[in-house]
Amino acid sequence: MKEKDTNKTDRAFLDVYLGETRPQEAEPSEQAVHAGSAPTPKRISTKMRRSTLEAYKRTFLVPAKLTDRRAVYLSRATQERADFVVRRLGDRGANLSSFVERIVRAHLEDYAEEIEEWRKL
Repeated sequence: MKEKDTNKTDRAFLDVYLGETRPQEAEPSEQAVHAGSAPTPKRISTKMRRSTLEAYKRTFLVPAKLTDRRAVYLSRATQERADFVVRRLGDRGANLSSFVERIVRAHLEDYAEEIEEWRKL
């Protein structure tokens, strides 16, 4: 269960980092609107950011030996953005193929039950 939550957190981090979605902004309460003061954004500590990065790296940026490989095509823009993430955040040995493999596996694990239900429709 904890691993599934970590995957969802990591996926949200990836979405925000790659610009796919924007983090939800908290709507100010009625009192804040009436008082004219904007809510202060919640600070994320460096320690928290670093632990999130480490979890992300453990989940998606660990090199994997792929056997019986198949080609997968990405648009140039997606490939460049994903390659940027691997080069900047990944350790030695991290590569785009392993990154894509782990993202797809995490997605399939997260949606396994839904996919099975949809398959039966």
